[in-house]
Amino acid sequence: MKLYLFPAGRAVGVLALKDHLALDCEVQLLDFRRGDQLTPQYLALNPNKKMPTLEDDGFVLWESNAILFYLAAKHPEKGLWPSDLKGQADVLRWLAWESAHWDAESCGMVSYEKASKAVLGLGPPDPAFIARGEQNFARFAAVLDDALASKTWLIGEQLTIADFSVGGVVPSAEAMGLPIGDYPEITRWYKRLSALSGWPRASV
Repeated sequence: MKLYLFPAGRAVGVLALKDHLALDCEVQLLDFRRGDQLTPQYLALNPNKKMPTLEDDGFVLWESNAILFYLAAKHPEKGLWPSDLKGQADVLRWLAWESAHWDAESCGMVSYEKASKAVLGLGPPDPAFIARGEQNFARFAAVLDDALASKTWLIGEQLTIADFSVGGVVPSAEAMGLPIGDYPEITRWYKRLSALSGWPRASV
């Protein structure tokens, strides 16, 4: 297997899961400043010009949450993808929430304006979008904080790829100055998550 990525944003959760599972997987780092995402070779793998991308024996997969599922499903004995219907639905709920709200409308929106636009040469950050992302962060962080109350992990006592998906965005949120520390349940949960085997390397 081979992963193409830059160790930031949603790729952090993928890297953390790879290391947590101790997978034999080559990692090729992408340099977006250099335009690695625009080369014909990479566009043939991921036409979205984004990362991460997984290649496994001719099978190519993009979208971080799909990659998390694929890696976890290859190792069902680890229990990171639940075997019961309700558990699977709960994990899917959080994967969808991460993609639609936690990333796109809040943490990812702020990161894009404050950091990604400069890397990609797309001009200065837009203060209006940053403000909107910050407002959305407060809204969705409150949802996450409430959901984590009295739980070890997102769906209860079982660690799943939902934790890797949602938690993978936290380092970027902190780097962008979003007040993760204002939410005690998120802080408690992420401290436990980031202590997992493999997580420190993924968060660099």
